[in-house]
Amino acid sequence: MKQFSILLSICFYLFSTYSVANCNENDEQCAEIGRWEFSVAVGGGIATNPVRGGDNIPLVILPYINYYGDKFFFDNTTLGFTFTEQEKFDVSLIAQLNTEQAYFERFHPSNILVKNTFTAESNAPPVTPSPGNPTTDPNNSDEPGIGTDNGSENGGDSDDKEDKEPTPKSITIDKIAKRDWAIDSGILAHWYFKNDAKITFSWLHDVTNTYQGHHGSIDYSFVVPTNTQNPSRLRVKVGAEYKDKSLVDYYYGISQQDTQSEHFLYEGKATVNPFLAVAFNYKLNSDWQLKFSARHTWLGSGIKNSPLIERDYTSNIFIGGLYEF
Repeated sequence: MKQFSILLSICFYLFSTYSVANCNENDEQCAEIGRWEFSVAVGGGIATNPVRGGDNIPLVILPYINYYGDKFFFDNTTLGFTFTEQEKFDVSLIAQLNTEQAYFERFHPSNILVKNTFTAESNAPPVTPSPGNPTTDPNNSDEPGIGTDNGSENGGDSDDKEDKEPTPKSITIDKIAKRDWAIDSGILAHWYFKNDAKITFSWLHDVTNTYQGHHGSIDYSFVVPTNTQNPSRLRVKVGAEYKDKSLVDYYYGISQQDTQSEHFLYEGKATVNPFLAVAFNYKLNSDWQLKFSARHTWLGSGIKNSPLIERDYTSNIFIGGLYEF
């Protein structure tokens, strides 16, 4: 949380120092009022899934749907109402699907309406012998299949041996309780600067009482000048996501509802995930654009330390053609 507060303070300082009017009718950050816009990107890419046993998501056809009215707007999976709109900033109330559940279900809308996803070992504790069950001498082991006479010199109780199962090496997505969908609602704000740069800030809360927590994000994006004859745009974005303890524990924590093995029990902690993203569009003609986008997110310790996580990052990359209807 301290890192998030520092980043927020820096961004507000930049805003107070450099913010200027930058919205005009030819600006990408302005949308035509009262018109539905449809486009589809066709190409190839992939979004990685950090959850152990989860499938990576192929990115082949990516639809984009948005509408901006005087106050109401819809942008892929986000519905919003802008209640303050000034020359240098705007503030909106929004509602959207929580994207965390998309790692646990292939056909989540966030895996289709994509806005723009190192292998690491799990930090699960090592297995240690239980007191009274030494394993150094095979003839004295109480584990089934080790020693003589089914694990005991005197034969033992076969029923007790059948109740003991070896601890699995890992816990996967198909071995845990279902994670439910959630809808978040809260504040979305933009601060605009010169040279087509802006800060985006959001703070959202679970309104469906699914994980009973909140999360936020802040990022700074800017356009890099390109020397091309045809219209093109290269945008870079850097920022961080904050996820509170309730959210992390619901999706990535491991409780007795997920497993009876104490080896995997894990209580999630609040975390900050830094990220870096780039997007490049090159206009080919009146209908088609060449599109490239990539994003890499480094998972904070509260998430990556979960036995359910096998990668300490998420990333996505896509390249293809964008057609505007």
